[in-house]
Amino acid sequence: MAGTDKKRILIIEDDEEMRSLIKDFIEEEGYEADCVEKGAYAFGKLLNESFDLIITDIRMPGFSGLDILPNLRKLSPDVTIVVITAFGSEEVFCKALERGANAYLEKPIQLGKLSALIQEMFSLEGKKGRG
Repeated sequence: MAGTDKKRILIIEDDEEMRSLIKDFIEEEGYEADCVEKGAYAFGKLLNESFDLIITDIRMPGFSGLDILPNLRKLSPDVTIVVITAFGSEEVFCKALERGANAYLEKPIQLGKLSALIQEMFSLEGKKGRG
């Protein structure tokens, strides 16, 4: 990767250990990571900063990942959004996609799968701009 042109990833996760694990892993993969513990805090970040990808948990106190998806999409229409959950179901998967998620990953997070998914999302992102 050229100089400081790292892809930026925002992690929205209420569990401190999980947030730290994902952040450390993403940084080891060569990306820049920032974290918030509540969905509402993500909006402030998105008003002032831009990200290439957002990873959000679904089950969080206050606003859930499903609740914040439409507003994340409004604030950053082109950002790639990956939802993660320990409580996956076909219904949750469909709702996440309907509300603006690009991908879905179930907990426990397998870091190899997360890495492959991020690479795939960035690869697709690069192809979107080509006509």
